[in-house]
Amino acid sequence: MKTVICNSLQSFWDMAENELLTNLSVHCVFPVSDSLKNFILTHQAEYKIHSISFTSVFN
Repeated sequence: MKTVICNSLQSFWDMAENELLTNLSVHCVFPVSDSLKNFILTHQAEYKIHSISFTSVFN
């Protein structure tokens, strides 16, 4: 499975809206709060993303 690295929230939304994340795994390396993380995960099915993970560096 290929993984796309998203460096910013904007890049995540841009790629998702343009269907560039369909059937791929996504790893977000930008800081997210728990509420933003949950918000992003609620859109996983809508954008047909295989999986979404988040960096733990900012924890």
